[in-house]
Amino acid sequence: MNKPIELSREARQAAVAELRKVLAEELDIEVGGLQAEMVLDRLLLDLGPVIYNRALTDARAVIAAKAEDMDEALYGLQRQTDLR
Repeated sequence: MNKPIELSREARQAAVAELRKVLAEELDIEVGGLQAEMVLDRLLLDLGPVIYNRALTDARAVIAAKAEDMDEALYGLQRQTDLR
């Protein structure tokens, strides 16, 4: 089973506040803190793994590009020789 995505207390409070703000401004829906926390929990449960996996894919791409750069740099360090 996957480990659930957890937020620090501060990050959770900020996310709840932002969620409440977006719901009020964009959808004209007023929700309390507990309701916003429930929605946040559901979003983390459903969308968290998708976002996490995308972040891993992006990180792999960065690492692969850096590895390619290092490989090219190592080839650049090779010395010419007739001996094998």
